Amino acid sequence: MSISSLAAVGSRIGQIQGEIRRNVPATRTFADTLASAQQSAESVAPVLAFARTMETPTSVPVGILGSPIVINPGTRPLANDGTWFGRLPTTGQGWAAEIERAATNAGLDPRLLAAMVWQESGFRPDAVSPSGAIGLAQLMPGTADGLAVDPWDPVQNLDGGARYLAWTIREFGSVELGLAAYNAGPGRVREAGTIPNIAETQAYVPRVLDYYRQLGGVV
Repeated sequence: MSISSLAAVGSRIGQIQGEIRRNVPATRTFADTLASAQQSAESVAPVLAFARTMETPTSVPVGILGSPIVINPGTRPLANDGTWFGRLPTTGQGWAAEIERAATNAGLDPRLLAAMVWQESGFRPDAVSPSGAIGLAQLMPGTADGLAVDPWDPVQNLDGGARYLAWTIREFGSVELGLAAYNAGPGRVREAGTIPNIAETQAYVPRVLDYYRQLGGVV
């Protein structure tokens, strides 16, 4: 074959290789693949995070509806004109504003939360019960952990107590049973189907409701 013929063949081979390169996608490098995977992961991460929150519900729901003693979260009770502050014992008056804030955020009448704290600790932030309940709202350490609050911090203690009471009332459908569950534990209320036959709890519920009435609440 002549030199000119070889050149022609070589030129044709070059044309064919060029057409192949144009029609076949270039092979991706490992760096390209890794970058693409990282971009995909970043775009999906927020969705996965949201899905995880849906799969694992929070330990204690916040805010309740349906009880005459409870209000919608974030609002103030219409019947509350602030005069209940002055009906508190001296030890409780210094905590009235924090009680109102915590109760309102949880959807409770502040007077109900104040009545419960009155019974639980007598408004002593350093109170510790023989069973280990801590602070103003007498939170057990395990309950405080579930609520993600520090029970030794009075403000967090009130927040946790308000949210927990709001949940027990919603869970059991009445203020009386909610208070009973707060005192004796939800399991005992579920088992009894009513206020458990426990002397402390049998006395606890009417005492809290009596304090509530003293603060101007109506049951």
